[in-house]
Order: sequence, then C-alpha cells, then structure tokens
Amino acid sequence: MEPTSPELNSLAATAGEGEAKKWYILKAAGGYEKKVAIWLRERLAKNNLEHLVEEVFIPAEEVTIKKHGKETKKTITYYPGYVIIKMELTDQLWHLLREVPKTSGFVGGTQQKPAPITEQELQGIKGQISSGMKQAELNSTFQAGQSVRIIEGPFAEFNGEIDSVDMERSKLTVKVSIFGRATPIELDFDKVKTNE
Repeated sequence: MEPTSPELNSLAATAGEGEAKKWYILKAAGGYEKKVAIWLRERLAKNNLEHLVEEVFIPAEEVTIKKHGKETKKTITYYPGYVIIKMELTDQLWHLLREVPKTSGFVGGTQQKPAPITEQELQGIKGQISSGMKQAELNSTFQAGQSVRIIEGPFAEFNGEIDSVDMERSKLTVKVSIFGRATPIELDFDKVKTNE
C-alpha cells in the first residue's frame, strides 16, 4: 500500500468522526462514465468498502430522438467526463478511487484533499435533469435545411441554412453566405432563431 500523506490522515480522521457523506466529482474519460461507475462498484465490493459510498450519480437524461419518422431512445450525458459520488472519503477510499481506470482525479480542492460540492450545486444539476432540459432542446424545431437567423456573436443578424444538427453537443452547423460563398459556422442552439 502507498504511504499516506498527513493531509489524507487528517481527512480520514475527520471522516471517521461520524461526518456525513458528501458529494465529490471524479473526472473520467469522456464516454467512460458508466464504465467508471461499474469499475468503482466492483473495486468497492472486492475491498469491502461499499459502506463508504452511498451513491454514484452520472448526470444524464434518456431522451427520445425523432429521425426520418422513427423514434429512438438515447441517453445523453449532461456533463461528459464527470462522475458524482456521495461518499465518506477516507484514506483507503481515496487510494482506491485513484486506481480506477479511465479516471484522472477530482474536481475541486487539491488531488490530495478534494473539496466536496455543495448540496445547492447538486440540486442545480439534478434540477436540469428533472426539468427535461435536454429533451426540450431535442424537441426544438431545428432541422437540416431550415432557414435561421443568427442572434448572437460575430455573425449576429446573418441569415443562413442549417446544414447539420448535433443533438449530443447541442450545436448546429449553419451555412452563411460570406463574400458570396457558403461558409459553415458551428453555433450553439441558443445563438440562432428560426425564420418563420
């Protein structure tokens, strides 16, 4: 086992004093959030540390995508590359988390002494999901070939045509005529309005 640092010893000591479990954000490779959660649970079980982790939460929403008249369900992650964990962060658990594949440490604080997020921050994240924010975006009227007006940024007030819609990233590629040439510009959904 790796030698412990004084910061981790003090962290373990305070956590052992009956302190409530707190929420921490673990950085994961994009697209590996679910795998990281599975690997984490497997390692917790193998080391008999399940009691230290109350919940592993990946902010995601299942959405219905309509394409060519067919509906398909897809899970869209709100914060790709992040896994939120409610846990009692002891020295032993800290070392276990550092060894989970496809992770690169914590968000907030230092790598030796991560800082938890507040309950308010967590409720803000959960509120986005419960409000169905991503589904609302997907139900927007953006479609390839549609005429739109750019409402913000250096190309504000330009009109163009949607070339492609990237639902995963909430981005549009809009072809705008600049000096007589159709130029593709990538924009967020909220930077354009449809020409009705």
